Amino acid sequence: MPEPASDKLHIVMLRDGTVLELADAEIPDPPAISFVNNISWLNSMWDDCMVHWQGESVMNIQGHLIALEYWPLLYHYGCDHQWKSMKSKWTDWRYVVECYREGTEAQFWEEFSADGKCMSYTVIIQKLCAKRKMVLTAAVEHACKEYGDEFNDLFTYWKGREEHVMVKPSVVAKRFNQLAGGHVHGCRCSTRAHARLVFTDFPIHVQCLSLSDVTHTT
Repeated sequence: MPEPASDKLHIVMLRDGTVLELADAEIPDPPAISFVNNISWLNSMWDDCMVHWQGESVMNIQGHLIALEYWPLLYHYGCDHQWKSMKSKWTDWRYVVECYREGTEAQFWEEFSADGKCMSYTVIIQKLCAKRKMVLTAAVEHACKEYGDEFNDLFTYWKGREEHVMVKPSVVAKRFNQLAGGHVHGCRCSTRAHARLVFTDFPIHVQCLSLSDVTHTT
């Protein structure tokens, strides 16, 4: 049987200042959309604040065009758990766009071309996954070397009433980023000398390291 609709409101603030308060019933099913053959189209509707925005979207709610970047706010806590099934695809979109905007369109295709032909979307995703995995692995190694014996005290999370040491590279990297910026759980911490690394909350298919991999230093 389908789950009953929840009373939870989804609050979405658009870049123009418009605030949408949406009940689950007002949120449409995620459109069946693919950008495999049109990355520039993906780039143009990813967000509504950059010069890339063309005023076009596959979703319209209450007369407002909804950029792709807002989808987690709409579906992450939906009663049908739709976010679980679409998170991977959305995350791939996010990292394609980030890479696409690092330079020009020509530079993007120069990197993702072989033998004079553009690589397929699948190959692009595979290469971005490999690159991100390398970055996250390097961040874990930096964290282990930087904090040494303090690692098991600083890189922890709570599940229920039990405290656990972080083992997922993306989570370790995010905490490392917070520590480097001098903020952990809202408290001021001593700022380390190394450059601040930037990571996000939605990593692409990165396998978790074992606890021994994370805590081992060389």
